[in-house]
Amino acid sequence: MRPTTLGLARVAYLLVAALLTATLLPRLGVPGHAMPDLVLIGVVSTAVLRGPLHGAIVGLAAGWVALLIPPVGSPIGLTALVMMTGGAAAGAFRSPSSRSVLRPLAALLVATVVVQAGRLAAAALAEGSAAPAGQLGIVATTMVVGLVALPVFLAADRALVRRRLG
Repeated sequence: MRPTTLGLARVAYLLVAALLTATLLPRLGVPGHAMPDLVLIGVVSTAVLRGPLHGAIVGLAAGWVALLIPPVGSPIGLTALVMMTGGAAAGAFRSPSSRSVLRPLAALLVATVVVQAGRLAAAALAEGSAAPAGQLGIVATTMVVGLVALPVFLAADRALVRRRLG
């Protein structure tokens, strides 16, 4: 099995998205309760095109990448499991022949809600309390960024596949 251009582009996006979320966005003054989940947008773009198994695998890898970049606020492995579940949930929206704009956005909404619910449950278990209002802000900003970014990622993915680079 050889690496493809599409696979390398996905890995690069996940690394850059995780670094942006951890370094640049906080320096720009984006508060934690309004921080979009850029990594999850990349997971959803793969899951919508490839299905739940690929979504789960990419989600697991993205969760591991997110754990490597400080600050790490959750127990080791929990972020990876939550992202894996979100990727699998987004993959359930796979439809190879559909070019609908709403299907990927619905997948992003479901995956974001699943991931934020997992993080909320983890915070409640670890700390004894959780702030659901902050999670709603993350869902909203992720959807706004995904509204712009997801169609671009899907178009680029399809173009690479058409050129047999994916």
